[in-house]
Amino acid sequence: MKKIYLLSLFMAVVVGIAVYFFASSIEQKAQMQAVTKGQVVVAVMEIPANTLITADMVTLATLPSEGINSYAATSLSQVIGTINKYPLLPSEQVLSPQLVEKGKESGTLSLALEEGQRAISVGVDDISGVSGYIAKGDYVDVIATVIPAESNDPVSTSLVENVLVLEVGTKKAAADSAASYTTVTLSVTPAEALKINYAASNGRLRLVLRPILDDKIINPGNYSS
Repeated sequence: MKKIYLLSLFMAVVVGIAVYFFASSIEQKAQMQAVTKGQVVVAVMEIPANTLITADMVTLATLPSEGINSYAATSLSQVIGTINKYPLLPSEQVLSPQLVEKGKESGTLSLALEEGQRAISVGVDDISGVSGYIAKGDYVDVIATVIPAESNDPVSTSLVENVLVLEVGTKKAAADSAASYTTVTLSVTPAEALKINYAASNGRLRLVLRPILDDKIINPGNYSS
C-alpha cells in the first residue's frame, strides 16, 4: 500500500512538471507572437560621411519595435538621393535627422551648393553692400569698376547677374552706428569666380540687390565717361 502511495505521488509530480513546462512553452510562444515588429532602413555596407546614398547602399529590415530608433527612416524614398552627415556601419539604422538633401540648408555650406557651383566671399561696406539690406537667399548682380590696360579711364562693367547669396558675414555694430556686415558669400560658377576675383584684385566691386522673382539677365554692357 505504501509503495502504491509513493508511486502515485511520483506520478503526480511528473505530471505536474510536464503540465508546467507545457504551459510555459505555450506562454513563450504567445509572447513571441505578441512582439510587434516594424520596418526600418539600414545600411548594407560601410558608408563614409558626406556620401550621396544610392539604392545599393541601403535596404529595408524588419526589427522588433522596441529596438527601432524613433528617428529611423522607414522607407527607402526617405534615404536614397540624400547625403549622410555622419558615417554609417553595416546593419546600422539610418536616422532621418542625419540626412540632408543636396542643395538644401544643412548647416554645412558645401552641402548647400548645387553641383557645378562654387562659394566665393567678397568684401563689402555700407555702400557696396547695399547698406546692410542684403540677406541670405537674396539674389544680386555684381558690378565692378576697373581701369583697362589700354586706357586710364575707369570702366564700370557687369560681371555676373542673378547670383544667389549663400550667407552674409556676422553683423557688427559700433556704439554710434547701425549693424552691418563686411562680407557676402555668393554661389557662382568657376568662371564667374575667376571674374569676380580678378575684378576684386584690380578694381572695386559693388553688389546690386535684385527684386524678388526678377531673374531676367539684361547684359547691360560696360560704361565709361
